[in-house]
Amino acid sequence: MKVLILITKSNWGGAQRYVYDLATNLPKNAFDIEVMAGGGGILIEKLLIAGIKANGELPVGRDVNIFKDIKAFFRLISILREKRPDILHINSSKIGGLGALAGRITRIPKIIFTTHGWAFNENRSLFSKILTKCLHWITIILSHKTISVSEALKNQMENWPFIKDKITVIHNGIKNEAIYSKVNARFELSKINPIFYDILKNSKDITIIGSVGELHHIKGYEYALTGLKNLIDNFKISHPNKKIIYTIISDGEHKVYIENEIKSLGIEKSVFLLGRIPDVYQYLKAFDIFLMPSLSEGLPYVLLEAGLASLPIIATAVGGIPEIIDDMESGVLIQSKKAKEIQHAIEFYLNHKKMQKEYATAIHEKILKEFSIEKMINETMKVYS
Repeated sequence: MKVLILITKSNWGGAQRYVYDLATNLPKNAFDIEVMAGGGGILIEKLLIAGIKANGELPVGRDVNIFKDIKAFFRLISILREKRPDILHINSSKIGGLGALAGRITRIPKIIFTTHGWAFNENRSLFSKILTKCLHWITIILSHKTISVSEALKNQMENWPFIKDKITVIHNGIKNEAIYSKVNARFELSKINPIFYDILKNSKDITIIGSVGELHHIKGYEYALTGLKNLIDNFKISHPNKKIIYTIISDGEHKVYIENEIKSLGIEKSVFLLGRIPDVYQYLKAFDIFLMPSLSEGLPYVLLEAGLASLPIIATAVGGIPEIIDDMESGVLIQSKKAKEIQHAIEFYLNHKKMQKEYATAIHEKILKEFSIEKMINETMKVYS
């Protein structure tokens, strides 16, 4: 069975991770897999190394450009007529709409659309949100089946006309792979930033709070920084010898904004932006507490990785996050945009070390049981067949 997987961008994010895991784990004796993306980025490089047919020649960009998009659409029709896949599996909003329509025109037997998050959840005007939701609805109608990575995403669309039985939920899954121990992870991270290295070397009582995710407004880092500032001010009085630092691993378009926020809050010596790190999951045990202050999410891979690393987790109750974290059982859920809640959740963990261990053990066991790569692949194959 020939499967052609399309995705708009070839950088490395959650949707690209999904495509990679799907392409490299579908049984090769049953599926002939090819991946196409816009640009020859990290995703394409990784797939080629893994022996998967892949190229960055998909003629589509994320930004809307009516003339380029029309040209890309007709090129996409030519590609589908040439390759004639049995299954067209489209990922992300832009290629989702164009791909589903092109697939119908070329009579592809089965069109599968996976939503990793709805674009109308982003910071847009009301008109843009309504228009985007309508376009998503059309994509679902044109596709034979839509896979949602979380129940929360499904619930946002399933009541629209004609699509009630067209959306199925398949959670992202991950492998249980070897990672650095706490000591080794901290040592490796300390090589990146000399100030970070000095703090780790000279501080006896230190707590590292960590986040992983693109430096973008949707990740809610400004609220984390404010919460951390309040926490540090409190601890100067109650725990003068305790050092708390916050580490963010990634990069992105809001880097300068976040750097300015750090300076304006006066916490330059307590916050470290370590940039992008390949295979970042290997370093997660460097953190004492994992923080995800996002304003919107689908079903984030990094939260699965943090759980598999047995970290106590604080996360906002948005998107599919409550499907991973059971509040006050396997982590602490908070409201988004609430710096005070971030502060209080960190204080809760610091004052209840026993809860840290209990929650970390609980989330580790849940990830192993409910979010395996094998489960994701088996459920996807059922949709294919």
